[in-house]
Amino acid sequence: MSVRTYQFGKHRPTGLVGRRDLGEQVLLGAGAALGVLLGYLFSGATALAVTGMALPVLCALAVVYAPYRPKGTSQRRTVYRWWRITRYRRRALRRTGGVWVSPAVEAGTGRDGRPPRAALAEPEGIAGMTWVPVTVRGQDAVVVLQPEAGCVTAALEVASPGLGGKEAAEQTVALERWGELLDAFGNAEEHPVKRIQVLARQVKSDPYAHQRFLAQRDASAAASEAPQWLKDSYDVLADAVSTSAEEHRYYLALHAKFSRNLASEGAARAVGDEGVAAATGTYLEELWARAEDADLSVIAPLDEGRLTAFIRNSYDPDHAIWDTGLPRPHAFPRNVDVRDGAHFAARAAGSASCWYHATAAVVGWPTTPVGPDFLSPLLIGMPDVIRTIAITQELEPNDRAVDRMLAEDTNNQAEMLRDRQRGKNIDPRDQIAARATGSRGMALASSGAAGAAVVGYLTVSSRTPEELERTKRTTASRARNAHLRIEWLDLEHARAFATTLPFAGGIK
Repeated sequence: MSVRTYQFGKHRPTGLVGRRDLGEQVLLGAGAALGVLLGYLFSGATALAVTGMALPVLCALAVVYAPYRPKGTSQRRTVYRWWRITRYRRRALRRTGGVWVSPAVEAGTGRDGRPPRAALAEPEGIAGMTWVPVTVRGQDAVVVLQPEAGCVTAALEVASPGLGGKEAAEQTVALERWGELLDAFGNAEEHPVKRIQVLARQVKSDPYAHQRFLAQRDASAAASEAPQWLKDSYDVLADAVSTSAEEHRYYLALHAKFSRNLASEGAARAVGDEGVAAATGTYLEELWARAEDADLSVIAPLDEGRLTAFIRNSYDPDHAIWDTGLPRPHAFPRNVDVRDGAHFAARAAGSASCWYHATAAVVGWPTTPVGPDFLSPLLIGMPDVIRTIAITQELEPNDRAVDRMLAEDTNNQAEMLRDRQRGKNIDPRDQIAARATGSRGMALASSGAAGAAVVGYLTVSSRTPEELERTKRTTASRARNAHLRIEWLDLEHARAFATTLPFAGGIK
């Protein structure tokens, strides 16, 4: 039986590394207008007129099109793109001097045992947030309100989908069920949830933890009186247990924009933030039900302890991701150092060493047909790399998705027509991607399925900057094996890092 393959259209990024935007177009137009104006003003002197006409145009073209690489970075971008990034970086350095220090240790706790607001400050790159506890299906969960970003998020932990271990037919069925989950949210015009994020977190575990537990058990007084046959049977069972040097965790996060409809629905349930959180809890319960329909086993919603452990483990992999007893003020590490453009460093309280992190954006999806497990080189192909992979999908109704596809197809055909008229060879990958865009439009029109804008981010962590550089090279190689093109987000790693936390960010 043939394996079903999937095609991506020509990628037009909507994430941190976006396509040519209105500002660049305005800059080019302003350069041309200024050139015409200067040429008219100096029309009496031919040399000055030519210089006045050419100089603004050439400067605008250089700012928009000429790539260069600042010191301490690895990517070549245009002056316009670097200007935005360096402006953000200058503001970050001005705010904290490049090193953010958590106030949680000095802030202490209040008389009622709760931490003061000052202890809940977020590090550089993370938008301000409020955590509100809710109950979903009788279990504790937490809803995160982000007023600066104008959104509300919540997350579920799911069991490993195990897509790579399934037969081809089972993989196809699993993806079709996932598509039905997306349709349920994307095709409902009035539904506030229009963004779903999938997170795959891989951390190193301790393969010898079970053996140490056995040694402690044998040395304890409680086991001294146990019969020998019970000890032997347990040893045989322990030998049969398969241990791994890597721990895999998977999460689903939903994102709802704060709108008038969400506010009114929240007001009908409770007052203020509690009402919005209660309304979001119903959406999380709906996502839970849809995930079960898609054959995804939900372990539990992320409550305050689980979310704190996830965030802390992301910054500080030494903290066990299953240790949910950490209080919320200590979700973020003691120090976050963003002075180095190629990465940022995080140091936990009580630790003398740092963890170094770098984040990359997926700027090119596969241009050739791929199977449903095309991400396997990144998901399971790097056993010694601590990493988080985030895929965020912005959903839209079918009719809007078809209109967007028509616009993209028109742009693709126009670009290829211009290349033909100039006598330029057309990249066969662009031809494949253009055909994929057309076939995707036909599939959308015939099936009535919801559309989705997809962005991907990848964060890797290491103990030293040198090890991180090696890890980045390995990751880039594995990404090429997965038919992806990635770009390291130099000078803004702290902000990009937030895209691989369960807040469903990273889409413009």
